[in-house]
Amino acid sequence: MDDKTTTTEIARLIDEIDETKREVKTIRDQLRDSLDQNEEYKAAQAEIEKLATKRADVRKMLLEDRDYQKISTELEESRFKLRDLNEILSHHLIEHYSHTQKAEVTDATGTTRPIVLSAKLGRGDNGFDGSTA
Repeated sequence: MDDKTTTTEIARLIDEIDETKREVKTIRDQLRDSLDQNEEYKAAQAEIEKLATKRADVRKMLLEDRDYQKISTELEESRFKLRDLNEILSHHLIEHYSHTQKAEVTDATGTTRPIVLSAKLGRGDNGFDGSTA
C-alpha cells in the first residue's frame, strides 16, 4: 500500500470509528432509558444506593484504622513500583526491537516471549479524539 492509500484508509477508518462511537452512545442512552422506566430496576437501584451509603460509612471507619492505613500505603507503593518497572521494561523492549527488529525476547527461564507492539491515535490539535465516553 502506498502512503496516499494508507492515509486515505486511516481517514476513512477514523470517520467510521467516530460514527460507530456515536451509534454506541445512542444505543447506550436508549438502554439506560429503558432501564429507568422499569419499576423493578428502580427498586433494586434504591436498595443499591442504601447499601452504597452503608459501605461508604464502613469504608470511612476503615480509613481511620492504623492497620488498614499501613496496608493501603504498602499497596500503593507496590502499585507505583509495578507501574515504574513496567514503564522501564517497555522502554527496554522498544530498544530491543529497534536494534534487532525481532518482536520476541527470551526471558531468564529460557522462555521465548513475544513483544506486543501497539499504537493508537492520540488527541488532535483541538484535544478532541472523537470519543463520546
